[in-house]
Amino acid sequence: MPVYDPSQIEYAITSEIIDVVMDDGSTIPGYWAHPSLGAKFPGVALVHDWWGVTPLVRRLANLIAQMGYHVIVPDLFNGQVATTPQQAMTLVQRLGDDNGYPRVHNALSVLERRHNCNGAVAAIGLGMGGSLAFEAALTRDDLEAAVAFGGFPHRYWGRFKDARAPILAFYGDGEPHIVPAAIRKLQTELTGSSLPHRVEIIPSTAHDFFFDHPTEMQRNAERMALRTMFSFLTEHLKRPIKAPSRRR
Repeated sequence: MPVYDPSQIEYAITSEIIDVVMDDGSTIPGYWAHPSLGAKFPGVALVHDWWGVTPLVRRLANLIAQMGYHVIVPDLFNGQVATTPQQAMTLVQRLGDDNGYPRVHNALSVLERRHNCNGAVAAIGLGMGGSLAFEAALTRDDLEAAVAFGGFPHRYWGRFKDARAPILAFYGDGEPHIVPAAIRKLQTELTGSSLPHRVEIIPSTAHDFFFDHPTEMQRNAERMALRTMFSFLTEHLKRPIKAPSRRR
């Protein structure tokens, strides 16, 4: 993943593995990254795709934290990581349709309660996680924004007009899993809402937006997606009150 070249301040960060407490008292592991500075920052729940919490996902969490966000990555697979599509599908099936979103919901609630979070929170999801980011925007009435990279909108048809938070959805112009007709339908449903939703089509991109060893074309697509995402988050989430010195 390339280092993002922002116009805004970058922050030194701290990261660690934490336990996210569920409503029933059980816990799931999570990855936590946040600015080391003591000022209040917005919060982001970063929801992984069907591979699990890979090093790439942790690097993306670190990058978002460097831009001035408290980031929790709830581990929906309890530490398991897939290396083949078959393994990934098994993990998704074990999770089930009804067990993923409660974990995202709890992660967002943990963020809101953090003393150094300013109370403004967003959900960002990759692939499978993008679908759960959609669900957060449709379910929570205290979410400031949702960003979906390649999310599957099919199970939410008819509900997008009632979304409670602005949605930014990314798709590649070579998306192999979600047909163009479905993306157009999503655009139409979002247009029926009063909220400022956006659907962005990234050129020279398929289903994945971030890579361990990107080609120059993939690097350019990553930068385009990141710039658009951070602009969207800045528009809808409160920024820190005190601006620190630029990290050296």
